[in-house]
Amino acid sequence: MRFIFMFILFFFFFSKAYSEIAQKIINTLEKADNYNFKFTQRINEKKETGNCILVFNRKINCKYDKSGKILISDGTNLIIKTDNSDIPNFYKLKNTTFYKLLDKQYLIDKVKSNDIKRENGKIFINTVYQNFYIKVFFDKEKLYLKGWKTTDLYNNSVYTEIRIQEINKIIDKSLFIINQIN
Repeated sequence: MRFIFMFILFFFFFSKAYSEIAQKIINTLEKADNYNFKFTQRINEKKETGNCILVFNRKINCKYDKSGKILISDGTNLIIKTDNSDIPNFYKLKNTTFYKLLDKQYLIDKVKSNDIKRENGKIFINTVYQNFYIKVFFDKEKLYLKGWKTTDLYNNSVYTEIRIQEINKIIDKSLFIINQIN
């Protein structure tokens, strides 16, 4: 009987602590309109770094350090352009995991409905979008978005870790005009 009481007590405090973390993550997301961050991305065994500006209305502009690759979303479309090609690759954003990763309300709803998980010192939620598995990480101290693990359009495992430099910076809207990229 004592064991059952201890288990119920442990479960109550454990679930309350996680609900408090979830609420803090939600509060942090609600206050953020955009992030300026550095990233490290691993696609299978290949590692790349760069800088991004993410605006939580499905817009992102990333420049990769060494490869010169750029990735831009205007909220509807996504382009990826490399230095070794004159023609950028265009994608409908809704066909990529960015469609959900760049949607603040979606992330808030998932934090509300999913259990916050901890593993190897990381806080995350799991979700699925169009048969793509997405693991979204949060910083364990400040509870900001910390990164994500997904599968790309070519079925490669992609892990992106972000280090936020600025929050709610004034953003030049021209950064997300994709038809100016040649």
